[in-house]
Amino acid sequence: MDWFLHHPILTGLLAALIFELLTVILRFGFKLTSPTHTRPIAKLTKGFRIHHGYPGAAMLVAVPLIPEPTIISSLVIIIALMLFVSDFIHHAIVLPIFAGHHEFDLKYPES
Repeated sequence: MDWFLHHPILTGLLAALIFELLTVILRFGFKLTSPTHTRPIAKLTKGFRIHHGYPGAAMLVAVPLIPEPTIISSLVIIIALMLFVSDFIHHAIVLPIFAGHHEFDLKYPES
């Protein structure tokens, strides 16, 4: 466990690949699509879709605000990279190849 926390960038990138694999399994194996299955939160977000890359990007921006390298900063980097990189891979590579469209919609369809 110590190695993972001492190498947060590599750990975050590895976690992103694992998270993306899970996303692909849910999307193509179980036919779950975000616009359909997360639609109930559209009222809370005023129709805007919240991609998991958004909180990842916000966390990456927040990392320099953590005063000194600690276990917390390592965990923030790992989770931030996992979310941001996975969302990027999903919309820039996986969906265009396997679904024919990036599906990076800012709002829910018909919202």
